[in-house]
Amino acid sequence: MGMGETDPEERALVRREATPLADPYEREYMRGQGLVLHRTKQRAPWQLNALFGVIAVASMAPIVAGLPSAWIGALFTLPILFVVWMLFAVLRVTVSEGSVDVQYGLFGPKIPIASIESAEPTTYHWARYGGWGIRRGPGGEWLYNMPGDKGRAVRVVWRDAKGRRKVTLIGSSDPHGIADAIARARQALPAGASPPPQLPGDDG
Repeated sequence: MGMGETDPEERALVRREATPLADPYEREYMRGQGLVLHRTKQRAPWQLNALFGVIAVASMAPIVAGLPSAWIGALFTLPILFVVWMLFAVLRVTVSEGSVDVQYGLFGPKIPIASIESAEPTTYHWARYGGWGIRRGPGGEWLYNMPGDKGRAVRVVWRDAKGRRKVTLIGSSDPHGIADAIARARQALPAGASPPPQLPGDDG
């Protein structure tokens, strides 16, 4: 090993120690299975928050202007706007010894580590998926992304409980960290716990 190089086990230890603590939401709804190896939390950029703010102000404008019955429209619009903002304000990813938990608001898969065939950093173009959020790609894969990830993601190929092949792309500013954590979790699985290698043309 050359001067300045770090042993892989040391890098893994540093990454585990650097893993941020779970917030109350994660402790309640994203406990994972076993030791948490990696977690990321991406917040919506200020531009998106500003957009929601502008819409909220626009919804209140008729009330300020004293228009008749304007409060009725705001009564429906503002709560819905708040719920949508809360759902899509944060994209959370937690990799534990037993599963990969992805939550965009209240939505996202819990992928068992034992069902994962591969997990690799990749890139994507948001236009291919029609924007940001929770998107289904032309190939049937699902994308969970947040503006600001610069087109970086982790491509996870896995099998559901019925053996059907799934592809999930997780947008992230740290795709290598997520992929490395998944690799460590897979390596720790008991012999025979991982799914068989994918065969050419095997689409589930």
